[in-house]
Amino acid sequence: MLSKTGLAICAFASALIVAVTPIYAQATKTTINAATTPAFAPLEYKDPTSGKVIGFDIDLFEVVAKKMGAKVNWVETDWQQLTNSIKTKRADVVVAGMSDTPQLRETLSFVHYLNNGASFVTLRSNATQIPDTNALCGKRIANMRNSLTARALTQWSDNNCTKAGKPAVTVLETQGTADSRLQLNQNRADAAVQLTVQMGYQNTIEENRYIVLGEPFFNAAFGIAFSKDDPQFGETIKNALAAVIADGTYQELLRKWSLPDNLAIKQPMINGQP
Repeated sequence: MLSKTGLAICAFASALIVAVTPIYAQATKTTINAATTPAFAPLEYKDPTSGKVIGFDIDLFEVVAKKMGAKVNWVETDWQQLTNSIKTKRADVVVAGMSDTPQLRETLSFVHYLNNGASFVTLRSNATQIPDTNALCGKRIANMRNSLTARALTQWSDNNCTKAGKPAVTVLETQGTADSRLQLNQNRADAAVQLTVQMGYQNTIEENRYIVLGEPFFNAAFGIAFSKDDPQFGETIKNALAAVIADGTYQELLRKWSLPDNLAIKQPMINGQP
């Protein structure tokens, strides 16, 4: 039987172990395999000089993993394979600007980390001809094919143009948001659909070339995706992200990557629930 002195020593040793262990450490994951597709600046993309994958998502998840007592092994993959990478256990998470949707929730869960929306954008030189969204009816709009915004764009045209007796927009399908900007710059489109998360960054590298027309017509939450079969892992990510927000690192990263304050979350949630 331990004496009072022995008990005190044991208690002190236990406290010391807790003090030096990361608060959200997981014994089962000292390395987290994170799948990403580096083609979406400023969230994740390749530095043209070094070839290194950089961006807001990359920086953010690195510090989240550190709070969890883990390091990150980045796994580059095609966008179409991101979901499957978790199903096949090649990745523990997807960190790639992926929107939380009902379809994806059938196999995945999401820790929300950033708000996002889609807006109509035109060239600053077009501002006189297209001053606001009221001028878009009958115009050519570039938008990524098979995207979440495709259906929302059709609904917007129906509600704001067709029902008002105006001509519907003409949708020019593209390979992605960069291709949409290319069509706009080559005068094949009058406006383009762009994600809110992109435009501050794009204007910093393209000399304030674009203007955003009105408020976003589509809104969604970006999430760190993980297997719905491992809810405890998701809770650990959520708690670590909350700590990153609390210590101010989250806000610093928003500023670093020219992301507007209105995209920031106040508290992380899983599938929209606290």
